[in-house]
Amino acid sequence: MSVRNGGRVVVLGVIVLMASWMALGSGQAAPGEQEGVRVEPAPALTLPPELDDFYRPSAGAVAAAQPGEILRARAIYPAFMGILQLNVDAWQLLYRTTNSHGEPIATVTTILKPRGPAPAGGAKLLSYQIAEDSGAQYCAPSYVAQSGAIPVDYVNAAETLIPIAAGLGQGWTVAMPDYQGQNSAYGASRMNAQATLDGIRAAENFAPAQLNGPSTPAALWGYSGGTIPSSFVPEIKESYAPELNIVGSASGGVAPADFAAVVRHNNNGVYAGLISAAFVGIATEYPEMQRVLRERVDLLGQFVLASKKVLCHPQGALVFPGLNYLGTFQGADPLAMPEIKEAITDNSLGQRKPSVPIYFYHAQNDELIPIAGTDAVVDKYCAEGGPSVTYVREFAAEHLSGVVTHLPGAFYWLKDRLNGVPAPAGCSISSPVSTIPDPQFGHALAEILPPMAQALVGYAIGQQK
Repeated sequence: MSVRNGGRVVVLGVIVLMASWMALGSGQAAPGEQEGVRVEPAPALTLPPELDDFYRPSAGAVAAAQPGEILRARAIYPAFMGILQLNVDAWQLLYRTTNSHGEPIATVTTILKPRGPAPAGGAKLLSYQIAEDSGAQYCAPSYVAQSGAIPVDYVNAAETLIPIAAGLGQGWTVAMPDYQGQNSAYGASRMNAQATLDGIRAAENFAPAQLNGPSTPAALWGYSGGTIPSSFVPEIKESYAPELNIVGSASGGVAPADFAAVVRHNNNGVYAGLISAAFVGIATEYPEMQRVLRERVDLLGQFVLASKKVLCHPQGALVFPGLNYLGTFQGADPLAMPEIKEAITDNSLGQRKPSVPIYFYHAQNDELIPIAGTDAVVDKYCAEGGPSVTYVREFAAEHLSGVVTHLPGAFYWLKDRLNGVPAPAGCSISSPVSTIPDPQFGHALAEILPPMAQALVGYAIGQQK
C-alpha cells in the first residue's frame, strides 16, 4: 500500500469511528420540494465527503446539467466545531460547476439562513469563502460545518463564525461553497472562482433560501486562502456569470496576486508546508504539472506531497517546517518549468480588469504572503481603469493579526454594497499605521460579537423582527 493510500485509510478510519459517537441531533429536518429537486432530510450520521454518497453524483447527471444547476439538496444540522448546534436553517446543495478546462464537475455549497421570513423582495446573499487550503475532502467547509463532524481542521471550523456573525447577524443568507471541488484543488483560482459563482447560482435557485434569483444582491468575502476564489471572481464574472448581481468582493491577505513570490518567500521557512499543499492542489487541475511532480521530484519530496493529500491545513502547514521544497525537484528551477509556470500563470490575478467593485486589505508586514504582489495587481487595475478599487495597506499588522484587523473595514464596505450604497468610483489606496484606533473598529465589533455569542448559546441568530 502506498504512503498516500495508507495515510488516507488511517485518517478516514479515525474520522468514521469518532463521527459515529459524536453525531448529534435528535430528529430529522422536514424534507421539502424545490423545482423537481427533493430536499432530503438531514443525515442520521455525519460522514466525511470521502464516504458520503451525497457528494458523488453520476457522471451522466453532471454532464447533463447546466452550471449552477442543483443535482441534490438536503437539510443539515449546522454546528460550531461539530458540537455546539446553531439555531439557523441550513441545507447543502450538490450542484454542477466547471473545472479549469471547461469540463463539467460537481461540488457542494452550504446554505445558512436566518430563522423567520425573508424581507420583502427577498434576502441578500453573502458568499463566504473559507480558507480551506487543504488536499483532503474531509477538510471542506460543508463537512466541518455539520453537527457530528470531527474538527480536525479546527481553523476552518472556527472561521465559520465570521459569516455566521457578520452575515446571518445582518439578516443575510450565507453560502459557503466547497470551491476546491471533489479533488481538493487548493490554489486553482480559475476553477475555485467558477465553483463559487455556480454556488451563488445554486443558492439563488433554491427556494428555501428565500432569495430573488439572479437579481439578488450578492457579495463575496474571503481571507488568506479564501481570497483565491474571492479575488479571482471579479476578473471572470462577466465572461462566466454575467447575469449575477454581484455588488462587491472583499479579500484580505490576497493570496493569488503573485503565487511564484509566495512560493519563494515560504520555501525554507516556517510555513514551507503551504508550498507543497498548493502544488498538489493546482496539479489536480493540470495533468502536465502533475506529470512533472511525479517525474521530477525526489523521494523526500514525493513523501511530502503524499502527506499533503491527507492533511487539513493546520497540520499540513506545520509539517516539515524549514524544508527546501523547491530543492526536492531534480534539474531546473521548478517555477521556470513550462508545465508549472503555465499553470501558475493561469491562476494568478491581473489577467483582466475587474468588473465588480473590489476591496483589498493586506498587512504590509505579512509574513506568509508578501504585499508586493498585491501592490502590483492594484496598480495594474488602477492603470487599466478598474471601476472601483479600495485598497487598505495596514502597517502594524501581519497575516495572523490581519484576520481581526481586516474585519471592520471589509464588513462595513460589504454592508454598504449590500445596502445599495454605490461603490466609490476609481481607486482609493490608504496605508494606515493601524486600523484599530479607527472608530469603525469598535463599532464593527459591537455589531459582530453579539450575534457570535448568541450563535454559540443556541439563540436564533439573525431572526427577522
